[in-house]
Amino acid sequence: MRKLFAGIAVLLLASGLAGSGWAQDTALYGAQGISPQAVRQGQLGSCYFHATIAALAKIAPGTLRNAIRQNPDGGYKVHFFSGADEAVFASDVEYGRTHAYDRSEGTWVTVLMRAYAQRALRQSLVNAIRKSDVIPVFIQPMAISWLDGSDTLLVAYDRAIRSVVSQDGTMDQYALKKSLAAELHANGIPTAEAQSLVGFLDEKGFFATLAQTVQENGEVFGAYKSLGQGGIPVRVIEAFLGQGKSNTGFTNDYQKATAQLRRFRAGGVAMVAGTKPTAPNAQIAGANWWVASHCYTVMSYDETAQKVTLRNPWGGHPGPDGTFTLPLSVYLDGYESYTYTQ
Repeated sequence: MRKLFAGIAVLLLASGLAGSGWAQDTALYGAQGISPQAVRQGQLGSCYFHATIAALAKIAPGTLRNAIRQNPDGGYKVHFFSGADEAVFASDVEYGRTHAYDRSEGTWVTVLMRAYAQRALRQSLVNAIRKSDVIPVFIQPMAISWLDGSDTLLVAYDRAIRSVVSQDGTMDQYALKKSLAAELHANGIPTAEAQSLVGFLDEKGFFATLAQTVQENGEVFGAYKSLGQGGIPVRVIEAFLGQGKSNTGFTNDYQKATAQLRRFRAGGVAMVAGTKPTAPNAQIAGANWWVASHCYTVMSYDETAQKVTLRNPWGGHPGPDGTFTLPLSVYLDGYESYTYTQ
């Protein structure tokens, strides 16, 4: 118990990490700025994140641009609709680009991706504190407040997870503890205090809660094998627009699916669609756009021609930039679900 409380106290003392210099505005946003065409998924299975960011870039580029600002301590701060701002350091942006987590034009998608990963970690740790039967109820609000004010801990967790996560999104608890201790110590936390913070992982339910978060969002932490369709687009949308601002439907309900396309066509709605785990027929299986269990950005709907235009966040397949048009009937056959803003 004493060790756990010591770890909580260190959260209050943890401060920002040193940045490594600034990218210029053009390097951050690229020539096309915040636009769907600028978004290009890297070698991770993060289609759910990239396709959704492209969809938001189509209807709310200002929201994404305003989410990113320079951090006086170096790097960036990313503001979400609710919760703490997340610090993203230049070295982590460089890491993401070097390891091909993201191939978008400019680095703004990489910045948002790292911030989103840290936000998922922060929420996971907060949930673990709230569920804990070890931390007294009267201490929990203070612990959560300290956690909300700590950049060092979240960045250290993010880096530690990236160093140990397996291709299927799982982690070894011992390896994570060792890596987290090294990251905390490397960023100015004394060894004894770092060990206290690492002790969180030994408390009942802490590692299990964290491991579940990483499993659900493994692609943004460096898991190379996509788990089904990967993460959940609803959560990405709500991170930027707020809770209750997104919903999901299924293409097997023809009336609702076409009604949503009409609503999308009217404007102001972001929408992504996910393909089925297996192609429904040989024609779709051999199509140049088909990827099983993959998330695409819905770009437009021509109700008169009964055609849907989509974009693969790979920025290709098909070329030149992943954009293609399907008859409505093929869209309904090949896709399983769709997510949209309310």
